[in-house]
Amino acid sequence: MTPGSDGIEAGSLARKNRVLFHLGKDDWELLIPDTVYPPREDTYLLAEALTSLVEHSGLAVEIGCGSGAVSMTLASLGWRVESCDVNPMAVAATRGNADSARLTGMVSVTEGGVGEPGWLLPDGAELVVWNLPYLEPGLDGSLEPMEDASMLDIPEGWSDKLLELITESETADDCVVVLLHRTDPVSPSKPESWLKAGWARRVLKSLRLGEERLDVSCYWRPAGGSSPVIMEECDSTMDEAKNLDSAKWGRLLAKNQSSGRGRRGSRWETTPGGLACTWVIPITQSYGLEPGLLQTSIGSVVSSALGCHCKWPNDLITKDGSKLGGILVEGSTSESAIRVGIGINRDSSMIDGITVTGWRETLEEYELMEIFKLVDSSLASLFEQHEKVPSMRMDELVRISWRGLANSLSRGVLIDSNDGDSRVVGIDKKGRLEIENSGEVSITDEVGRFDWIIPTD
Repeated sequence: MTPGSDGIEAGSLARKNRVLFHLGKDDWELLIPDTVYPPREDTYLLAEALTSLVEHSGLAVEIGCGSGAVSMTLASLGWRVESCDVNPMAVAATRGNADSARLTGMVSVTEGGVGEPGWLLPDGAELVVWNLPYLEPGLDGSLEPMEDASMLDIPEGWSDKLLELITESETADDCVVVLLHRTDPVSPSKPESWLKAGWARRVLKSLRLGEERLDVSCYWRPAGGSSPVIMEECDSTMDEAKNLDSAKWGRLLAKNQSSGRGRRGSRWETTPGGLACTWVIPITQSYGLEPGLLQTSIGSVVSSALGCHCKWPNDLITKDGSKLGGILVEGSTSESAIRVGIGINRDSSMIDGITVTGWRETLEEYELMEIFKLVDSSLASLFEQHEKVPSMRMDELVRISWRGLANSLSRGVLIDSNDGDSRVVGIDKKGRLEIENSGEVSITDEVGRFDWIIPTD
C-alpha cells in the first residue's frame, strides 16, 4: 500500500481526523491525530483475520496500536488487551478511542515497542498481534517521523526482531503470533524466518492491492514448544511411534534406524546423519483426510522448505531427479491418529547400486535438528490442531499439493505412459493425478503406471 492510500469508504469522514470504523457488529467513531496511522485496507484485513481465531480469551498484545481500531476489535472479541506504540500521539489516540467505546477496562496502552531499549513483551501473553511496517527501508517520501515508525520496515526485518524478542520473553507455551506481512513484492520481514526457527505458520487472510499482496499469518510453536522424543537407535521410527500418545501432536526421531520402511513395503535405508523421524497426527471425526492428499501436501511443503522438488506422490528429489528422501503415511480406521514417517538423506551415497543425494547438496550446512525444525514446522502448519487456530481447509491442501507438483511441471517434467502422450492437468481431493490423453481426462493413483521424464540442463 503506497503512502497516503485511503481504505476508508466514501462518506465515512464526519470531519478531518474523525473516522468511522465498522467491523461486524462493531461501529466506532475514532478520533485520529495527523501523525497517527488511520484504519486502511490492511487494518480491516488484520481485524477480520483476528475474528477467525477459534478462541478469544486471555492476554493479547498489540504492537503498534495506532488509532486503536485493532486493539478495540480484540477487546470486543473477549481478549484482555495490552497495547503499545512508539508514537505518543498513537498512545493517546488509542486510550481516548477505547474510552469512548467503553472498553477502558479491557484495553491498557503504554508507550514503547520492539526495538526500544528495555522493552519486553508482557509475561503470559497468549496472543501477539502486529500490522508490520512493510514499506521499503529508506523510502524517500513525505512521511512524518512518527509515520516512519509505523510504515517503514528495516533492512533486517521487524518480524525477525520480534522473533528474537519472543525468545527472551515469558510468553505462554501455546502463544499465537498474528502478523500482517507484505509477501509480494517480498519485504525484509519474511515468514520463512519463523519456519526456520521452528514455528508453524497458517495464513488466515490475504488481499491483493494493486501490485502488492498482503497476508495475515498466524504462528505457533508445534506441540507447545516441546522437543521430540529422541532415540539413539531403533529398528523403525514408524513402529516406535505407536507408543506415543495418539491424542497429541508427537514426534519420534532416531539418530540411527536399522529397518526403516518405504512405500509398498520396500526398505528405507537411513544414511548416517540423515533424518529418520515419525510424526503422530491426531485425527478427529471432523478432520479426516485422505491418505493420498496427506502425502502430496506433505511432499509439497517439505520440498518447498528444503529447496528441492517433489515427484508425485511423495518422493523428495533434486532438480536433476536424484532421490533425496521419502514420505510414508500409515494408519487405520481403528486408530485415532495417523503416522507420517519422513526419511531425508544428509549426504550423497550409494544404496543398492543407486546413487542418492543429501540435503547438503541443496541446502547450507544444516545440522540434523535444523532440518527437523524445518520439516516439523512445515507439517504442523498443515495439520496440527492448535486450540486457537482454525484448521486447514481441504481445498487449500489440494491447492498446496498442486503447487508442489506444478513446480516440477513448469521445468518441463513430463510423463511417459503406456497410453501414449499424456500430460498432468491437476490433483483431486484424494491426492490422485488427473491426466489428459487425447482430450480425455482420467484419474489415477497407480504410481507404476508411467515414468517421469526429468529434463537435464
